[in-house]
Parts: sequence; C-alpha cells; structure tokens
Amino acid sequence: MSSFTEPEHRPLTTEESTLLDWLIANGSPEAQRYSSQASKIGVVGRCTCGCPSLDLALAGNTERTTEPSGILADFDGTTDDGVPVGVILHAREGQISELEVYAISDFEGTFGLPKIQSLKRS
Repeated sequence: MSSFTEPEHRPLTTEESTLLDWLIANGSPEAQRYSSQASKIGVVGRCTCGCPSLDLALAGNTERTTEPSGILADFDGTTDDGVPVGVILHAREGQISELEVYAISDFEGTFGLPKIQSLKRS
C-alpha cells in the first residue's frame, strides 16, 4: 500500500453508495456493465491525506487490486463546503476498485464527497 493509504474494512456509507450508483449510471457505457457489483462493494482502504478517496473490493475480498485501472466515470463537482473536486471511478481486474476524489485546486485540509447535483463530466 502507498504511504497515503491505510486498510479499512467496512461497508459503504449511504452517501458513498449513492455516489457509486450515480457514477455507474452516468459514467461511460462500460460502467453500466458493473452495476451488478454495486450492492456487493465494500471499503478495503482509505486515503489518509484528507480526501475521501476509497479502495473498494467485492464482498469477501480484503485487499485492494493493484493492476492498471480502467476509468468507468470521470466528473467534476463541488462538496458541501464549496471545495471543487474531481471524481473518478476505477475498475481493475474486472471489478470496481477505487473511488478517487481529489481537490481540483490547491486545497489543504479535509474535504468530503461532492454533491451529486453538482457533478458534470470532466
């Protein structure tokens, strides 16, 4: 694991699950092929830099995948606190693998997930 990632094993929160479902439904045409995985995804790691990025895996898996990723969705949006963020949903080895959320501008500190109604294609 990178120095900015630590293991965390838990189900998705309601907010995370809602965002995941939205990204799958509105992402690339390929993203919709992963819709059956959404209800089976759990968190296996999280970023420690202050962003809400998550490593994801299908239920029963406890490790993140590390192969090169394919991008299922790529959007820009704004958090409740007004932080402009980018959101990318990754798949690796045929499985949803990462929900990446990053500040678009030089922002230091902790921030949350974007508001779904603010999301626009990158």
